[in-house]
Amino acid sequence: MIAAAPHPFFTYSAEVLVWRLGGGQASPLPPTAAPEATAARAARVLRALGARRRIALLGLGSGDLAAALAAALPPDTILDAICLAPETARQALAAGRLSWLAPNSPAQLVADASAQAACQLLWANGLTPENALVTVNPEPADPAEVKGLALVRRLLTAGRRLPDPAPTPARPFLPTLALLARSDEPALGAFFEAARGLASQAVIVWDAPEVPPAAEAAAALDVPVRHLARPLAGDFAAQRNALLAACPSGWVLSLDPDERPGPGFAAAVARIMACPEAGAAYFPRLTLYPDPGRAKVSHGLWPDWQLRLFRTDAVPGPRYVRPLHERLENHPGATVLALDAPILHFNRLLADAAGVAGKLEAFSRVAGAARHHLSADYPTLPLDFFASLAPSGGPGRCLLLPPGL
Repeated sequence: MIAAAPHPFFTYSAEVLVWRLGGGQASPLPPTAAPEATAARAARVLRALGARRRIALLGLGSGDLAAALAAALPPDTILDAICLAPETARQALAAGRLSWLAPNSPAQLVADASAQAACQLLWANGLTPENALVTVNPEPADPAEVKGLALVRRLLTAGRRLPDPAPTPARPFLPTLALLARSDEPALGAFFEAARGLASQAVIVWDAPEVPPAAEAAAALDVPVRHLARPLAGDFAAQRNALLAACPSGWVLSLDPDERPGPGFAAAVARIMACPEAGAAYFPRLTLYPDPGRAKVSHGLWPDWQLRLFRTDAVPGPRYVRPLHERLENHPGATVLALDAPILHFNRLLADAAGVAGKLEAFSRVAGAARHHLSADYPTLPLDFFASLAPSGGPGRCLLLPPGL
């Protein structure tokens, strides 16, 4: 008999927990509560569960409440213990406080410092506000984790799934592709080939005093392309704002030359643009490393949501801020997450290590920037793992996110 594959949460958390970021000392685990107090807390959670069959416990704490809930779970009920402090989870494992955790147990641990990763995993595994009780562990926690767990709670309880789409028109409306590029971009031709069919037109701003001969490769898009030249001068927000100013009013799809659309990407773009409420959309991004078959995870490396599709037909309209790690503000309408439509990020595979280190050094010289460095090691998972999180067949899932993110 072939053994069942481990639960995806078990696989993911195991990869995160074998890798430690930095060498700082973690806070000690909270002391265990009196057994009577823990039992009373668990009983209150189970009473609040009602007809639902899933508990999302925000925070691991000492591990006692998760253990009590795991021991008392009703039949066909799931427990997700979410920990945004991986060192806490490591300590709890070492102390024997997670004895309930097994590869396929109904109680699972979701461990990562990233609130995005926790939500992405839980949503991908089918958690909804209707089928799950989202409850906070009252035991003490680090203030940074408390803040992250508050975001997780808000997203899990307020995010709602878009209904499955109507049949796509034979010729769906397409956005304008907006691109910042350099003439020495590696594999630029491969980008244009991969982006063919995503847009009805394109605008490209080249980091150069004049449009370079490399612009000819954009013919592979097979749509009208407008080329502009403008030196970057270390200000990505200003460069992207110049790009937006050159785009016609309407929907804009912003991609980078070292990115490629993943499975389901084009269908998600069409679906989001057809949603009357939508004004912008995030896409999860998989940074491929150390080879094309694996991607980085942990500490914000995944899902690394990227706001890449948005409308520009409002007044005053969207605008980028911050010279480095620029952020789009002022986009109209509701924000959508295309849960199952990743962007594939080839930056570490297309550029040599010296080139990446040089780019990070340039980032560090931008006024007000934090020091950037290249880590020698990252936790990774195979792309098959991420593909297994998406439903097989049918449209990918999209969620309307709460405002203000």
